[in-house]
Amino acid sequence: MRRKALTIIALVFVVINGLSQHQEGLVEYAITVKPADTTALQKQRAALLFDSKMALQFNDSLARMDFKMGKGMLTSVIVNNYLKQGITLNSTSAGKFAFYLTKDYFDQKLAEDTVQVELVNEVKKILGYNCKRANLKANGVTTTYWYTNELNFDIKQQAIVNKHIPGFPLKYNTVKDGLYMEFEVTNIEFTIKVKSSRIGVRTILSNFTIINISS
Repeated sequence: MRRKALTIIALVFVVINGLSQHQEGLVEYAITVKPADTTALQKQRAALLFDSKMALQFNDSLARMDFKMGKGMLTSVIVNNYLKQGITLNSTSAGKFAFYLTKDYFDQKLAEDTVQVELVNEVKKILGYNCKRANLKANGVTTTYWYTNELNFDIKQQAIVNKHIPGFPLKYNTVKDGLYMEFEVTNIEFTIKVKSSRIGVRTILSNFTIINISS
């Protein structure tokens, strides 16, 4: 369970980069999961993740990502961008777990420079926005992004910014641990659905097992 949680947390750090203007927003993605090979195990794993979704909400100080991974796993990653601290809340059939994310954890992620980026001369429209293609390779895993420079979200100070992608990704895909995962935007709004005071941690943590993550 912890390995799955850390994999999802890692995905957060390759999701967004920003420019200026809009200081809050909501971006929703559909997640398609397919087996990367024909083994029965990978087919079963992919089937369990059918109808997965992700939603990113942010304002000038906080960011929250909510994952629905199939029917059996709900994950929320909540980050204070100024303090570079956060928490991950996981709810699975095995129980409820909370992972604290320390400043050291974020500093380590932001300092990682073993990343290769290939900017590809390909373009296409996604949800009406002009997008360009980039391939990012890190730790032996290649992720293909379709990013746009037409969304002016003021998230350049976010602790979850990825400095290697020169725009806002509307679609990206990767193959890892035998699964092909594709994220594609389905909705973009320039206001958040919850009030600013509720974008952070309001969950009663007494129902969660607390696990610290410092590195």
